[in-house]
Amino acid sequence: MLLEQLLIQPITRIDLIQPWRVAGQNVGMVADSLLAGAMAIHFADSALVFRSPLRFACCQTGTVVGIRSSGAPLTLGYRFDVVPSDDVDGLFAACEPRRSLTPDQWSGLSRVGRAQSVFLLADLSCLGRDYFLRLRLLDRGWCSVSYRPDLDGAIEFSPENQRVKVPSIVVQSPDDEFGWLHPASAYPFVLDGQYWRTAHPRDWPWPLARAWRSQPTGSEYRRIVKAALLARFAQHDTLRKRLKALRWPVTVADLPEGLVEEVVALM
Repeated sequence: MLLEQLLIQPITRIDLIQPWRVAGQNVGMVADSLLAGAMAIHFADSALVFRSPLRFACCQTGTVVGIRSSGAPLTLGYRFDVVPSDDVDGLFAACEPRRSLTPDQWSGLSRVGRAQSVFLLADLSCLGRDYFLRLRLLDRGWCSVSYRPDLDGAIEFSPENQRVKVPSIVVQSPDDEFGWLHPASAYPFVLDGQYWRTAHPRDWPWPLARAWRSQPTGSEYRRIVKAALLARFAQHDTLRKRLKALRWPVTVADLPEGLVEEVVALM
């Protein structure tokens, strides 16, 4: 099914899968942009689906739209497909966090079109070496669908060619954006022949947990949690790719300052 089949149709809703989460902020929204690991823009019977190869193993590369002068494939970064609306739920695990918005619930859409905005045209644009899809909506102009590997591989849906800026990342819990960096995030691993449910001290083997209670902020704690994080990322390919793509300063609760950067350098 081609994009042309969606022309002159109104947007009925936008599904955000793995929406951007920051404590105290509207889920999936940063300024006038929508951010999520995947996104489905629904029309009458079909949906335009965008998926991040950094988040979803089934999408190893972005959609190829051409060939660079070097002979390398030119991609959008993300993968996009047009599928029947009823099939969208089957593309993602039922446990994935989601949020659905009507067009009038997104402030950015009010700047590029009206509620029930009609899709008129699509084309490709570029910013530097990055190509992205633009959608032309009735009355107000263009909006952009961009791939943000610097923001944990998020898909960004924004007015015109705007790109949201996130000056720093603060992770207070595994439920926050970049929560997979938190030691309590549930990505089990094996270290020194023992199974660890998480890298948090409450899940450490008993002798180590006992030593930590006597020295909770010392060098030994840093050594152990560093070894635990290295084991976690070594044994989870998708997490390792997300870690290597990290481009922003990050502060993670329960981790010593600078430890994330040390782990990145060693991976």
